Amino acid sequence: MKQIVIFGECMVELINKDANTMLKSYAGDTYNTAIYLKRCAPATHVSYMTTVGSDFLSDELMLRMGEEEICTEYVYRSETLNLGLYMVRNDHQGERTFAYWRDNSAAKQTLNVMNSDLKDVGLFYFSGISLAILDDAQRDKLFSQLTRLKAQGTKIVFDPNYRERLWKNPEDARLWTDKAYAISDLAFPGSDDHLMLYGHTSNDDIFQHLAPFNIANIVIKKGPEGVHIQSGGEYFIVPVERLAKVVDATAAGDAFNGGFLAAYLQGRDLTDAVAFGAKVSANVISYLGAIIPKENFNVTL
Repeated sequence: MKQIVIFGECMVELINKDANTMLKSYAGDTYNTAIYLKRCAPATHVSYMTTVGSDFLSDELMLRMGEEEICTEYVYRSETLNLGLYMVRNDHQGERTFAYWRDNSAAKQTLNVMNSDLKDVGLFYFSGISLAILDDAQRDKLFSQLTRLKAQGTKIVFDPNYRERLWKNPEDARLWTDKAYAISDLAFPGSDDHLMLYGHTSNDDIFQHLAPFNIANIVIKKGPEGVHIQSGGEYFIVPVERLAKVVDATAAGDAFNGGFLAAYLQGRDLTDAVAFGAKVSANVISYLGAIIPKENFNVTL
């Protein structure tokens, strides 16, 4: 199997455990997906594409990627910028409050420092956050790469993961999100994302909006309502079991995507891929942090 390339930003994660304790880790939406995809399908060649700094935190992140057996061929170094950072606080229901320090994140320059074309890519995964952190010139470079890859048979996977504060304005976000949909073979549109970005209030609104893009597989996560799928002209719902207690909802969707892709790449049908993605997500949100310790990760294909 050709390599899987996942593009985006990984930041320092500080978890406010209590009034006097912070837990440090490394996380980011697409990075989380890369980690859980690799854990679920160890034989898969997963590469992460980003830019980090030259500081000790970036060095530590590189070591973490090595421990997770994530290929770093497309991880670039900046001499002037460092990793972004965010802090998260969880309430008793596992819901989160975030604070971010990412204006000088090295990942925002990835397409400027990238010094070689992507090659032998079976699947390329990115998100709306991956797009939002880039300027327009770099977005154009990214889509040039994706157009070339798609022509070579690479499958393109996109999760809009809309974060309003990262975009100049909603019009800009809609423009680039639709460009991403237009090139995608598999998409994970979120109901909340589409409500905020397009004003869509139903699955029908979402599917109608996506119809002109001819996306082969569309997967909408609806929490306790199950996962809604449109594939090959068919529409169906896969029920998922609701977890009784959520410790930390951070990375719930990212973990689902990683598990789903692991099963999908192993040839499982969409129903099985959804069920497995839901199991991975349920495992992850039972513990603190976006990337849970390996010893607590107990889901296997």
